[in-house]
Order: sequence, then structure tokens, then C-alpha cells
Amino acid sequence: MKGLIKFYHPDETLEYHIRKCFCKVVFLNNKNTLVVEIESSDDLEHVEEDSYQNEYPQVSFTVEDFEIPVDSILKLSGKSFKIPAFEEKENEIGDMEDIFYTNLNLNDEEDLDTDDNELKFGKDEEGNLKMIWIGYCEDFITNKDPLKFKISCVFTNDILNIED
Repeated sequence: MKGLIKFYHPDETLEYHIRKCFCKVVFLNNKNTLVVEIESSDDLEHVEEDSYQNEYPQVSFTVEDFEIPVDSILKLSGKSFKIPAFEEKENEIGDMEDIFYTNLNLNDEEDLDTDDNELKFGKDEEGNLKMIWIGYCEDFITNKDPLKFKISCVFTNDILNIED
């Protein structure tokens, strides 16, 4: 698994290494939906002592239940999706409700919305599925203008060997 998360704050760029990530297409309520989870490591060896990142040692991003026109991850390569943070939809009993698709979690404590999300899928040199996710989130550092972020990751098929 390879990958990097970057937040482009005006004062400094925060850089996180990805610890784990996965992507799958799930058939849910008669629709194919995208599920992505990306979690950074909490390793801060590459971070300066006075960096904002020391206050936020770990982040995780998710995409859930976003309807897509493909039925497997094998068909994601070459596709691009613009995903809203949420959408208002009518439920089974006719009430309107907000359906949230994306989320950013800081330090397993604070959840933030992400906006202007664009996910682009392709293949790396070894044929593994790769993804670039670009978007904006609330400025969790100074609470000013939204922060741009970029995630680049490769989803590998790790083979588990289980001994008898």
C-alpha cells in the first residue's frame, strides 16, 4: 500500500503517509455504490517540531454509499467522479433527509465535511488500481478559508498466507 495525503494550508503543507486504504463497489438498495476508506499513520518523524501537524497526528477520509455507474472495482480505472459532501433525498416515507457521502475525521475525534470532491481512478505501473482525490475541507487549523487537500493512493491486493 502506497500513498500520501497533503493539506495545503497557507502557512505550511501538512503531509501524511497512508497506513491503510481500501476501495470497493457495493450493491446497496438496488444501486452500485462506492466505498473508500483511507487512514493515515500517526508517524510524525518527518514533521518539524513547530508544525501544525503535531496537533493533528492522524486523519482518515471516507466515501460511502455514493452511486456510481460501474459494478466492480475492476471497471473503475479511467473513471472520474465528482462527489458532493451530501445530498438531500426523499426517503421511503416521503420525508427529505441529508445523505452524507464524504467525511474527514481528525484524531478519531472531530468529523469535518469535505467539498468539491473529485476522485480520479487509473492504474499504476504494476497494474494496481490508483486513485487521486482532490477536494476542500474546513480549515481545522485557523478556521479561515477552506483547505485544499490531495490524496494519492494505490490499492494493492495483499495476499494473506494462513498456516494450518
